[in-house]
Amino acid sequence: MLRTLGELSFELPDVVERKVFRKRKPLLLLAYLLSEGPRSRRHLVELFWPGANDGYNSLSVALTQLRAAGVHLEGGEVLRAEAAWDVKELKAALAAGQLAEARRLYQGRFLEGADDGLSLELEEWAWSQREAIIQDLWEAHLKRAQALYGLGWEEEAQALLAQARSLPGVEEVVEEVPELRPFPWEVRRAFYAVGLVGFSKAVELLELPTEALDFLVREGLLDAQGRPRLEMPTNLPARQVALELARQLPLSEAAPLYKLSRAHWEETDRARGRLALLRLVRAQVDEHPQEALELLSELSPDTEVLLLRARALERLGRYKEALELLDELPPGPDRSALRGGVLLRLGLFKEAQAEVEAASQGGVFAQAEAWNLQGMMLVGQGRMQEAAEAFSRAAVRFLMAGEEVRHLGALSNRAAVLAELGQGEAAFDELLREIGERKGLRARVCLNLGVVRERQGRLEEAERLYRESLELAQGNLEAMGRAWNNLGALYHRQGKTQEARAAYQEALRLARTGQEWVLTAAVLANLAELTGERASLEEAIALLEEAQYTVLAERYRSRLDAFRPN
Repeated sequence: MLRTLGELSFELPDVVERKVFRKRKPLLLLAYLLSEGPRSRRHLVELFWPGANDGYNSLSVALTQLRAAGVHLEGGEVLRAEAAWDVKELKAALAAGQLAEARRLYQGRFLEGADDGLSLELEEWAWSQREAIIQDLWEAHLKRAQALYGLGWEEEAQALLAQARSLPGVEEVVEEVPELRPFPWEVRRAFYAVGLVGFSKAVELLELPTEALDFLVREGLLDAQGRPRLEMPTNLPARQVALELARQLPLSEAAPLYKLSRAHWEETDRARGRLALLRLVRAQVDEHPQEALELLSELSPDTEVLLLRARALERLGRYKEALELLDELPPGPDRSALRGGVLLRLGLFKEAQAEVEAASQGGVFAQAEAWNLQGMMLVGQGRMQEAAEAFSRAAVRFLMAGEEVRHLGALSNRAAVLAELGQGEAAFDELLREIGERKGLRARVCLNLGVVRERQGRLEEAERLYRESLELAQGNLEAMGRAWNNLGALYHRQGKTQEARAAYQEALRLARTGQEWVLTAAVLANLAELTGERASLEEAIALLEEAQYTVLAERYRSRLDAFRPN
């Protein structure tokens, strides 16, 4: 690329190592041809080597040097050049409204420091180019600042102008900054409405005036298809328009707008807005629990809200917080369904069993949770076929309850159990197709599939799946802890002691943070094997036995006889 903004250089193309060509006269010639287009050899000689006896020879030498640098030149008497050029990229960024990219490209004044000793005509060309580039840069920022200010982003508009004025050379060109003015309310209202629900629906719901829409198109704030060219603001007027729209939309479509406008609800909005947000939370709680928690914080804490909060905390692996919240609620099947899962994760098997029995007497959702938890308990006892049947029953009931994420989660549990029995590997492929881009579910399926691949001896694929699970599970303490534990075990078996120890330590940190005591015990057992600490291994086995994870406990106990301290 030819660089003319702040420096004069040419980065050679198609080379492994960065090489830069810096000969001044050939690069000035290239910049001129790229700027002005095809020119005759005679014109170039008179412009760059005025009065020289060997001007044509000097031009030939310069052209040879440019070709050697990889510049594409065409023509006999009339020459044309082709090359990537920072000014061309700058103009493209300005035309596309990419002002941050334009500022990155603008490293300084055009040909600054490279215009000494030029002919008068060439010097005038360089100065006119410099001023035109600065003017284009400034006008693009001024237009954007006026748009921001007009839509109600006064501080952002002033900050953008300050950024533009700080660029090299701008203060020398800009004589006076015009006063920025807000747009009429109908124009702002139209822009917010289109940005929130799209052009057609905004016009239909709010009967937007044609004059306001024409103004937005004329100013370049809406494109030809009626789409906003600027990111939607979340300022006070935008939130007010969001509420205006929410009141007219069906409940399923209104929820995000009620969320945006929560601070502006009036008494008449509370019942419908709350209903919309609760519907949105139920749709998000399993796959996006952190967002669900934030939404719930906006609502008064009745039993339904607190149950949903506990469900979000459970999905995040924050079991202690979830249990404390559930303990404040009155008994009931839905509470028992959630509390049983939390207790099981904390290693309190007997208490969890009692909650499962209570949940099984409830509605479809509570029954589904009860079957899912029963399956997890059976897995811990090594009763795999019974566990697969329990997960199948859970999946059916979750589907009946309209709980798609929980339904897929139960199917994932079933696939993992069938894989243990040597039957269900194909189920993983179908599951991943159904799950799509749901990160939380994909994290769990990848983790389970990684175990299958590891047992098949496909270690590189297993490691990739564990790391993919880890990436997808960001924010979920339990899922991240299990991924790190599996990675540690994989490295352990490969003799990579240092990597195994680091992975186990991270798994232990996450398990303790979430107070996931079954995982804590498993990681402690793995660490004890790695470090040769028999007493630690025995204690971890005792913890697993107390939690009635008998299969896992027996697996570690069988290793005690062959245990060799390091």
